[in-house]
Amino acid sequence: MKSLSIENIFAGKIKDIKDTKGKKYQSSYKKEPITEEVFVTFLGLKNDTQTDKGHHGGFDKAICVYSKKNYAYFKKTYNIDLPLCAFGENITLSNTDDKDICLGDQYSNGSLIVEVSQPRQPCWKISSILNIKKLTSLVVKEAKTGFYFRVIKEGYLYQDKPLELILRPHKDINIEFINQAHLTRNEKDIECILECKVLAGAFRIFLEKKIKNKKNIVLEKWQEEGY
Repeated sequence: MKSLSIENIFAGKIKDIKDTKGKKYQSSYKKEPITEEVFVTFLGLKNDTQTDKGHHGGFDKAICVYSKKNYAYFKKTYNIDLPLCAFGENITLSNTDDKDICLGDQYSNGSLIVEVSQPRQPCWKISSILNIKKLTSLVVKEAKTGFYFRVIKEGYLYQDKPLELILRPHKDINIEFINQAHLTRNEKDIECILECKVLAGAFRIFLEKKIKNKKNIVLEKWQEEGY
């Protein structure tokens, strides 16, 4: 796929959240649409705030991206109707899904250049904020996670311009492949992924632990709390 069409762009501020389980927390998950061009720095979109900086944001997770096709998949497969920006993404793409996006892909949009750094690692807040039981679990199970861009060159992001593919160094390592590899703890595939220098550092550590602790299954927070 040579280019990606942008359906929507979103940015969010810190908000107080209380879910149906009574859990209270602050999050920037709920975002608002941006209808004009927006400047993107190495840390993400202008006016987009990261609340939990230990798990979100930073150079390797500057922009969170999700596909409209994934929305359609959950509707068709599970009859789940999802609102705009249901996954807290910064960009919703209209003409692709996770198997079309490869690690290290670089795209340009105007003067902006971005690079695919890793899959998104879904957290419990997906189910918590949307009040859809086990949605986080389904996102992981179906490997429909979305992914992150790091910013190679700062610039304006335009919704009416496509993201043009300018480099694809790892054509066999797409986002869905990476998700399936760590979900099944496929050591051969994980080793192949770890050879890619563009892989985000934190995700590299995550995969290394998958191999090291292959027989010791450690539950994620969303699994422990039933999200």
